[in-house]
Amino acid sequence: MKRGLRVTEQRLLLFSVFILSLCGIVYELVLGSLATYLLGNPVQQYSITIGFFLFSMGVGSWLSRFIGKDLLRTFIYIEATLGLVGGVSVTVLTLLFSFESSYYLLHVFFIAAVGVLVGLEIPLITRVMKNYGDLREVLSSVFSLDYIGGLAGSLLFPLVLFPYAGRYLTSLAVGAMNVAISIALIAVVRYPGRRRIDYIYPVGALLLIAAMAFSSNAMTGLMNKRLYFDDVVFTRRTAFQEIVLTRNGDDFRLYLDGSLQFSTFDEYRYHEMLVFPALLSCAAREKKVLVLGGGDGLAVREILKDRSVKQVTLVELDPVMTGLAKENSSFRRINNGSLRDGRVSVVTGDAFAWIARSPAKQDVIIADFPDPHDESISKLYSAEFYAMVKKALAPGGVFVTQATSPLSAREAFWCIEKTVGEAFGSSVPYHVYVPSFGDWGFVMAPAPSRGPASLPGVRFRHFSADTYAQARHFPADSVAAPPRLNTFNRPVLYTYYLKAWKYSDN
Repeated sequence: MKRGLRVTEQRLLLFSVFILSLCGIVYELVLGSLATYLLGNPVQQYSITIGFFLFSMGVGSWLSRFIGKDLLRTFIYIEATLGLVGGVSVTVLTLLFSFESSYYLLHVFFIAAVGVLVGLEIPLITRVMKNYGDLREVLSSVFSLDYIGGLAGSLLFPLVLFPYAGRYLTSLAVGAMNVAISIALIAVVRYPGRRRIDYIYPVGALLLIAAMAFSSNAMTGLMNKRLYFDDVVFTRRTAFQEIVLTRNGDDFRLYLDGSLQFSTFDEYRYHEMLVFPALLSCAAREKKVLVLGGGDGLAVREILKDRSVKQVTLVELDPVMTGLAKENSSFRRINNGSLRDGRVSVVTGDAFAWIARSPAKQDVIIADFPDPHDESISKLYSAEFYAMVKKALAPGGVFVTQATSPLSAREAFWCIEKTVGEAFGSSVPYHVYVPSFGDWGFVMAPAPSRGPASLPGVRFRHFSADTYAQARHFPADSVAAPPRLNTFNRPVLYTYYLKAWKYSDN
């Protein structure tokens, strides 16, 4: 064999190690992110995903000892199988998510299958590479490229693949990379018994993956129909979340990462009760209002009804969300073009970091965050965060936060109330029935010295002094539970939340 050919073969084999490691890490991350998206609790999902993946790699490495013949051909078929299994994993898991009893078993199956295949390949490629040089050099090269590929995959997924391609196309693209490498190895490396028939399986796998990628719009629509009851009129994967807007007649619904944020059928109940008890309990004549979250502009729409409000600052993490709220015709009809009002300033940034360094004092601060379904969001309901909010309030200022359901997530609601009360010295819990959500709660602090005043010239659809007085009464099935404080160091809130909603779903 010519030396030039051997060098080309060696380089391709080493490059296949790099691609193998890169793809393995991406499969691990994409499956962990999918489980988090569908089931919540990222700490648990990623821990289980990483644990089973590493264990399965160990099983694959152990099984490799029983492969004694046709090492390179076996490696090629394993590489193609890895690309096929990993490539279709996200599609299969998403389509079967509604069959919840079998979903997690299938999730673990894909993790284990990918892990075993990756674990098989590293020992096999090391044994193949012995024919190309000293064993010490081979091991050094293989493991170096394995680690470099792992770093490349861990950076490529969050910075490029996930934000711009999403989970579905990411898994298919990475699967195609694995299969393409197997085809290149057949074409370049002259192993014993190489035949044209060796191309059939990897080429077939690549064609299947390509067909699924080209039908991505149809497949995405099918997957959305499995997840959402209504027609999907807009969907986009951003760097922070998946935004989906659905429509059923005159009812528009916004979902972020699969969780319902509002229905136009009844969102006014939620937003009037979020905004006006705090806004009208504040005695300031010219109010400065800070909204944390609420990038859809609906809370701002209600705030602008009060002509004493002279300035509104909205802090939203996702610029795509605020861009939609400003530019999308459906959103503008829903929020009355609130984010285009001259009194409104939109700031893109993390609310936790922003309020920590903001020197401006606010008369009213409204937190309209997603529910605390994971550890990262729980920090926005922590004692440390509320202490910063308190410092940002002007004298006589009022703070209010949405606080999930006192009926369906009782411990989570009263955990928020207890944490707010600890930070401010006093708090006012209240709740309202929103048909799309059920019984929903809020916490205001500190306890204002006066009750909500009227707002001349504004006709409310739900809020009034009477409804607010009724909202402060909690029936026996929603009365205070004795949970712990939620802190940055011990974020217990999301565990209360997940336990409650898992129980209520059953």
